[in-house]
Amino acid sequence: MIGLKDKYKDYFKIGAAVNSRSVKTHEKLLKTHFNCITCENESKPSNILKKENEYYFDEVDRILKFAKDNDMAMRGHTFVWHNQTPRWLFKDATRESLLQTLRDYITTVGKRYEKDFYCWDVVNEAIEDKSDLFLRKSPWLDIIGEDFMDQAFRIAKEILPETDLYYNDYNESLLPKRDKIYKAIKDMLDRGVPIDGIGFQCHWNIASPTMDEFKRAIEKYAELGLKIQVTEMDVSLFAFLDETKLDKPGVELLKKQVAIYKEAFKVFREYKDIVDCVTLWGVADDETWLDNFPVRNRKNWPLLFDENHEPKESFYAIMDF
Repeated sequence: MIGLKDKYKDYFKIGAAVNSRSVKTHEKLLKTHFNCITCENESKPSNILKKENEYYFDEVDRILKFAKDNDMAMRGHTFVWHNQTPRWLFKDATRESLLQTLRDYITTVGKRYEKDFYCWDVVNEAIEDKSDLFLRKSPWLDIIGEDFMDQAFRIAKEILPETDLYYNDYNESLLPKRDKIYKAIKDMLDRGVPIDGIGFQCHWNIASPTMDEFKRAIEKYAELGLKIQVTEMDVSLFAFLDETKLDKPGVELLKKQVAIYKEAFKVFREYKDIVDCVTLWGVADDETWLDNFPVRNRKNWPLLFDENHEPKESFYAIMDF
């Protein structure tokens, strides 16, 4: 069987989110189909800074060794996020001290992997989508101020001048968040902030976004002249507020999933000049974060390979071109 990475070698890299277990349990699929990997959690601040001012790199290093051994690129995820960041980082912090902490962190982590991680999500999910607020409330915003993203990208580019730096977010195709993200990035570019690309998480479901919404979004972001990466793609079989539980995926649900994957990858191919990488958030349906979100202990089947690591119809659909 020809691998995804080989079929798409003239288009973009094909990535997967992995952890220190899945590089072993899903090794065959990873070697066959993927040429780029992202640490699912291991390179987030809460995993690297498990204790105050003590850096823990063992898990990242194990994943990096797997990537190197198999000639895979690596994405860095993530420096600045309101989640999975130790609370002690913000305790009694001032603007100046938190900026210095960020500089120290990016220097220590970024420099360690400077030759190995070709890009980083510098800021993750900073735009609000549940209210009229523009920026999401977070300690980064409260302590540093509204220019915290500018500061983060400037610091990161100073420390990692050869690394591509991304802003990463979800609901990237839906209004009004789509236009908020666009405005935030455009304003940053107008201020000379060194941002190289936008990460579309693409945590989708069978009801949202529509393909029309997605096409309009990618066309709008393309106006910015930046690289685009799909950073965390999966397609849930349940609409976001649907709490249904199933023992196995229904045929009609899977058909809807197939149609979404097929059309999405067609659009990605059309924009191959700016789409640098498409990453799935997981490898196969036996291990996915959606088994516990937004409904805990509900089995979901959002990926291209099933629970037995066999290709699904969605896989064949995106290979058929």
